[in-house]
Amino acid sequence: MAPRARGNLCVTNAMQEFLITNFYEKIMAPRARGNLCVTNAMQEFLITNFHIKRELISPLYDKPPEFFHPTSAVNMHELMMRLQEEFVLQCPELMREMCETTGKDVDERTNACTSTLFTKVEMIDGVKTVCARIDRPALVISSTSWTPDEDFSILLEALEMFDAAIQNGAESGGRKCWGNSHVVVVVTGKGPQKEMYEEKIKQMTLKYVTVMTLWLEASDYPLLLGCADLGVSLHTSTSGLDLPMKILDMFGCEVPVCAIGFDCLGELVQDGVNGCIFDTSDELARQMFQLLNVDRTRDDHRIQGELSRYRNNIKGMIRWRENWKVQAHKIVMSACPSTANFRNDKASDKKIN
Repeated sequence: MAPRARGNLCVTNAMQEFLITNFYEKIMAPRARGNLCVTNAMQEFLITNFHIKRELISPLYDKPPEFFHPTSAVNMHELMMRLQEEFVLQCPELMREMCETTGKDVDERTNACTSTLFTKVEMIDGVKTVCARIDRPALVISSTSWTPDEDFSILLEALEMFDAAIQNGAESGGRKCWGNSHVVVVVTGKGPQKEMYEEKIKQMTLKYVTVMTLWLEASDYPLLLGCADLGVSLHTSTSGLDLPMKILDMFGCEVPVCAIGFDCLGELVQDGVNGCIFDTSDELARQMFQLLNVDRTRDDHRIQGELSRYRNNIKGMIRWRENWKVQAHKIVMSACPSTANFRNDKASDKKIN
């Protein structure tokens, strides 16, 4: 069989599978006693296209697990010490400046540096105490699968404009126009386009911004996310009906996000409340400059200003376990009347006894 014919056959088979699956779902969905979906947009889609009764379907939003939370200064220091070699490799100039300003921060026994770009060890009342550095860079995190589904060039273009805006401000009005010494953008994940974009990153000439790519241990990813001042999401939903888990992970760590807009994103990211929504690299650059341009007036773990307000709006987010009980319990129990009756019988027995 010719290659073109084989390709047509694959497409035909895939289309047949889609039609059969779609037909099966449309027949069975209205017959279910209960249905769960991940957004209000999906709920409306299923009601309209699959003829499910509204009272038999309920949105069950994804929520972050408990291990996504803000990282303490001690855990942040330990993580940054583990990543020190990567910072030396990918941020040599920043690390050199740090060594010049903290040359005395050396362990007398091992002769190893006890400071990182973000943390230091100080003697406070005779006790060694880990604290965040006032001169530390702002930390921005973006997680990507390095696939065509996420246009990573939007972030790179934004960073070039962002860096130019910082330079223009610094040259025209001095350091008062820019509150931070530097911005470190860490991009996590792996995928087919990673090497291509790493080459583009190497060719960028940035003065105030450093871009790093990391592949982290599963246990280190929540810790790094919990250290961030700001997150960036380039995920767009193909269907326009679901929401990015990476943003939920950021919110679990109380990290505000700048996210590229798509149809149902407003169900998760409220523009100007818990983050910002952008459509172009220019918009993203302006948002980053506005949010990160805050003076370090005290030894805070994270940047204050507008980001502090966003973080306060994120705090207290319900987690997955509680969310399941609140949102899913009723519809699951109504779909399983025998289970509900069994529980009611047990409750009655307890009262009688």
